Amino acid sequence: MSVKIKVNTSGLDFDVANMGVKVNCPECQAPNTVTLGQVQREETVTCAECSKAIKLVDKNKSVDRAVSDINDAVDDLKKALVDLGR
Repeated sequence: MSVKIKVNTSGLDFDVANMGVKVNCPECQAPNTVTLGQVQREETVTCAECSKAIKLVDKNKSVDRAVSDINDAVDDLKKALVDLGR
């Protein structure tokens, strides 16, 4: 006898690149919130406190790889949960 279950994966619909992280301004040390996506794209942001330009650098593309790996793992988890309900 097998039991079917309905699995709702809508709570897993997110992109890690949209998560915020704090970076301190190199000029005034004020904390600024940026997204991991901004770091991936190596954007330049403006300090909210002193208005200095802050160039975000993804050294060795480690943030890019981590975001990709986490998003892939979440996709795999969603697929596994859907398969479980079949």
